Amino acid sequence: MFSFRVVTCLSYFVAASLQFAATAAQLRNTTDFNTGWLFHYGDAADAQSKLLPDSSWRSLSVPHDWAIEGPNPPASPFDSKAPSAGYGGYHPSGIAWYRKHFTLSDSGRKVYIEFDGVMQDASVYVNEQLIGMHPYGYTSFRYDISEAVSFGGDNVVAVKTDTSRQPGERFYKGAGIYRDVRIITTNPVHVDQYGLYVNTPLATSSAATVRAQTTVINSGNKTVNVTIRGVLSSPDGTVFTPVAASAQNIAAGSRATFTFEISVTNPKLWDLTTPNLYSLMSTVSADGTPIDDESTTLGIRNLTFSASTGMSLNGKSVKFQGVCLHQDYHGLGMAAPKRAMQRRLTQLKALGVNSIRTSHDPPSPAFLDLTDRMGFLVLNEFFDVWTSHKYSDVGDYATYFNTVAKAPTGTPPVPGSSGPVPWYQVDVTSVVSRDRNHPSIALYSTGNEIHDSIATRTPLLKRMKEIVNALDPGRLVTQALLRPATNGDISGATRTLVDVFGANYREAEVLDGMKTSPARAGLLTEETTGTNQWDAVRANAGLTGLFLWTGVDHLGEVNGKWPTIGAVPGIMDAVGGVKPIGYAWQKVWGAPVTAPPATGSTASKVIVTAEASSVSTDVNDVAYIKASISDVTGKFVASSSSPITFSISGPGTIVAVDSGSQDAESFRGNTRKAYQGVAYALVRATGEGAIIVKASAGGLAEGSVGLGGREGGM
Repeated sequence: MFSFRVVTCLSYFVAASLQFAATAAQLRNTTDFNTGWLFHYGDAADAQSKLLPDSSWRSLSVPHDWAIEGPNPPASPFDSKAPSAGYGGYHPSGIAWYRKHFTLSDSGRKVYIEFDGVMQDASVYVNEQLIGMHPYGYTSFRYDISEAVSFGGDNVVAVKTDTSRQPGERFYKGAGIYRDVRIITTNPVHVDQYGLYVNTPLATSSAATVRAQTTVINSGNKTVNVTIRGVLSSPDGTVFTPVAASAQNIAAGSRATFTFEISVTNPKLWDLTTPNLYSLMSTVSADGTPIDDESTTLGIRNLTFSASTGMSLNGKSVKFQGVCLHQDYHGLGMAAPKRAMQRRLTQLKALGVNSIRTSHDPPSPAFLDLTDRMGFLVLNEFFDVWTSHKYSDVGDYATYFNTVAKAPTGTPPVPGSSGPVPWYQVDVTSVVSRDRNHPSIALYSTGNEIHDSIATRTPLLKRMKEIVNALDPGRLVTQALLRPATNGDISGATRTLVDVFGANYREAEVLDGMKTSPARAGLLTEETTGTNQWDAVRANAGLTGLFLWTGVDHLGEVNGKWPTIGAVPGIMDAVGGVKPIGYAWQKVWGAPVTAPPATGSTASKVIVTAEASSVSTDVNDVAYIKASISDVTGKFVASSSSPITFSISGPGTIVAVDSGSQDAESFRGNTRKAYQGVAYALVRATGEGAIIVKASAGGLAEGSVGLGGREGGM
């Protein structure tokens, strides 16, 4: 199907050879497009040109956040005079380019390139042709490049990223192609982008109904008779009897939606402790021949909200034991391997956390895949700003929010629109269409502490609600309101538009908004970390829970605090060290109680431990190697900030060095000051075999640990 080969030529590029059997019945192919990229920091003349000599460009894989490493790693990228200021963590900004060479065969197929996230103002070129421009760094987009590529020869995709407009946001947002990329090839008649939608209108322990809608687009040149066949598989792999939707004729250039239902007896329900996942495959046949397929995971569950009883999951009362999370992973920046996401979620779950608010932008598909599989509820937030900038962050999304989007948008059509639409409608459509099959998503939040007047906000909120209702009618909407009493949200239209009344740091106002007719459930969308905040949640059945500010310390949001580059409101520090308040919440939320490790006083040695026994070559994998400055008995010395130097031997590489410190210090190289006696090396394998990581600190006994390197996935 796909094969990759290294091609050597004048530019020493890595070319992906995407090979296909030329058969009419071939189904879709999706391939990882993360490896083999070339990178240039700064602008470059004719960087989109096929003939550009690029042998001097740096070879790397994406996801990649160039802001966290800076232009000259391992030198520190942080600068007190950086245009991003403390809002963005004093990180570098500007223009950078990515290029990739690849070859294709089988000219009879449609070819798409799909980006899960590029920060930001991305301009995508294929063979020197500008394919599209995408401003918002947090939404996914897919471009049809069928007419731009050549088959059998060299193709070049070039991506310009631009974070020049600064300050860009109130918090660190990184730069570059920081999420996954893939190439998708299909028959001209195929399932449309995010065209497979599933929900469960009936979900009880005894019976469930899985309803699937498959939207098919005919991008060929003649009318085709299309049928859909659906196959559901249970969490244990049991395959249900296939079902079919009635055939439809689809004219060239048109779409059609097919619907079918599958009954499930005694379903394995998705919940927080047993997050059971089914899978559904929808196969498209044209004139009787299978030509495309699309699959999705799904969870059978029933989530309801009530003004009197609050939130129920599968008929049982449950509260949001939530934390707000920014999307940076400290030394990894925004380009987090999936393993790092999994590690963070595991650490939070051990503290009793059962829900995540994605502050204040949509998460990656990889993150939602994990919340589905690990049993978290998610408050999926669209925007931090609407039409008004929050402070002096002139490079935030307010610049584009109400600006007419340029075609192609890289996203599905906006419901109810036939002409040009503003970018906010495009991006809401993108988020909801992409994410609606995830059982972990409990609510959508349309925004965080929006500074527009209620007169401006009302029609915008109404339109966002319409889009959500059209695309995902089973999901409800809330908003993290700013001072709802004084801003008119309790007495005005907001209260009737949001399904769950939410606000930040305004417990009494949320309770008022809940009670005002028509009554509705409420949510404390953001609260400080004091455990007394839980008292109101306990005392009010209709109050569905809270989200603490924050789960983990994050970069940025520290204007005027140089050399501090990150905020420290978390119940864990930036690398997962639990703070005393984290242990306190663990007790409040009824998680198994753990205790902080014992501490010593006199440094004697460095103890090195690995959190996993092996690590792979996959860009989504990374091993956290912990170096603790310890006394003779093995107790770590929390008072130590001595620099720890790591070395590695065997088939492995140090991706980053890290600690819980929020002071300006490079995350690249092999040395990191200990923070409260601890530093980390983040390691990835470069091949199979034994990897040894050593750590030393001046005058102390050196420590080491071994782990296995392996080829392939995480």
